[in-house]
Amino acid sequence: MILILNGPSSSGKTTLSRNLQKLWPRPLYYLSYDAVDAYMAPFRHANHPFPDPADPARPLDEVRDFLTVMTLAAAAIDRSGRDAVIDNCLFDTEEMYKETLRLTEGCDTFWIRIDVDGEELSRRERERGDRTIGKAVWQRAHLTPKDDAAYDLLLDGARPSEDNARRILAAVEAAEGTEGGRDG
Repeated sequence: MILILNGPSSSGKTTLSRNLQKLWPRPLYYLSYDAVDAYMAPFRHANHPFPDPADPARPLDEVRDFLTVMTLAAAAIDRSGRDAVIDNCLFDTEEMYKETLRLTEGCDTFWIRIDVDGEELSRRERERGDRTIGKAVWQRAHLTPKDDAAYDLLLDGARPSEDNARRILAAVEAAEGTEGGRDG
């Protein structure tokens, strides 16, 4: 199972992921844009751009590359019988939604959108102090997919994270038709 948490910066995805890990009935591997960007992606340490495998004359789009790596890692986790949660924000300028669907084809995925109103997002960004003010509101407006029907679950990120984690677990169990999910 791959849980894909999609929501703007400061919507509570990381806290929700941590709460999911606490109550998930099996180990839940955590993959996040921030962690991949900060610790896994090699671009910060390279003195030259990496070539794009599809067009070696062009430099590789760093964001697209590490989002692809993160999604491939989640797919490998799922294919090995384990569970993963992806903490990410897909927005239309990156065109990663279709790529995510392609990379996770054949995997057991559960898409969750986390929404928070713009005023609350702005307040959270200011309190965090480590985000560009206005980025979350922009991401919220450009989040993709936009169609609610593309998601298995829609959550209000202003609700307590523990409650949302329990809602996700219950929705996954109902979708799988079992208590406790894959291992029952």
